[in-house]
Amino acid sequence: MTKDQVLQATDIDRLGQALINLTKELWIVKDRQRVLEAALADAELLDKIAIAAYQPDETLATELKTERQKLIDGVINVLTATP
Repeated sequence: MTKDQVLQATDIDRLGQALINLTKELWIVKDRQRVLEAALADAELLDKIAIAAYQPDETLATELKTERQKLIDGVINVLTATP
């Protein structure tokens, strides 16, 4: 395996399962986010344009970066785990 190669040819089933699991989880989050935004907009508690323009402060940006890395690491750990 080369330095940049993460998966072997025999890992295709695990790759497929990881992508399916990730897609399911992503859909749950997207669905809930859209419902929440719609409910807040209907209650006049949210301006959708403000969401698109929002820039997180340093604390939130750091938290988001940490959570993003945990997600990436989790996917990579599943893909590279010994069967």
